[in-house]
Amino acid sequence: MKYILNIGVNNTSYSKIIEQLNNARTYYFEDYHSIIKMGTYKGASEPTAVITFETSAHYTSILILIEKWCTTLAQECISLNISDGLQSSNHMIYNKDYKGLKQSFNIKYFLT
Repeated sequence: MKYILNIGVNNTSYSKIIEQLNNARTYYFEDYHSIIKMGTYKGASEPTAVITFETSAHYTSILILIEKWCTTLAQECISLNISDGLQSSNHMIYNKDYKGLKQSFNIKYFLT
């Protein structure tokens, strides 16, 4: 499965994101690609790490990892696209401690 994540950089640092990716490397995936692009969250511009990796790890394992990253990287949520080459699905993975209004995934704001 191919995963594309969008992680905002305003509440964390890009180096912390890379640290988390490197910690997950080899256990969850062999390699990844990451680039910073300008995104939008809640109407405001935000530098966003666009991360791509492929893995054979089970979907639920990756969701647990992303939920952990929400906490570790001080994110309200991380947007996610999953594709197996034939079909794809989009998700907003929220921090388990987030109490605000949860937004639905909107492809208009998703960076690839």
